[in-house]
Amino acid sequence: MAKSFLYRFFGLGKIPRRYRREVEQEGILLQDEGLALVLRYRNFRSPTAYYGRRISLAMGSIVLTKRSFACFRGNFVPPVFHIPIPHESVQAFDISLDDEARLQIVIDAPAFQDGWEGTIDCRIPTEYAGEFLRALRKIQS
Repeated sequence: MAKSFLYRFFGLGKIPRRYRREVEQEGILLQDEGLALVLRYRNFRSPTAYYGRRISLAMGSIVLTKRSFACFRGNFVPPVFHIPIPHESVQAFDISLDDEARLQIVIDAPAFQDGWEGTIDCRIPTEYAGEFLRALRKIQS
């Protein structure tokens, strides 16, 4: 999949600087940057936010290391998720490929984070979607 001009010219969607050293030290297994992320929130509630239904578009990156799995969206915005492996919250992820061969991660918010409700549906258009799917299913089992 072709990277957007925002990534090629301005670097939007790279792994944030504050996390890059950490993920490199953990040993990167799979990564992709400059991705047009689609985040869908349904009946989502956290201590700081509430969305009945919301779609959010962002430039971001996804990385799987030997010790963590993360989806980042910009340098100044908190990651969509950044969890250690193995961790019980990985079981809150329903991982598949959607109709357009994008990596689809549906997160059951209460199982992922205490005090949260609803679901977060992440659609990640990466050319490595199949590889991520196989690796993440191994981790979940």
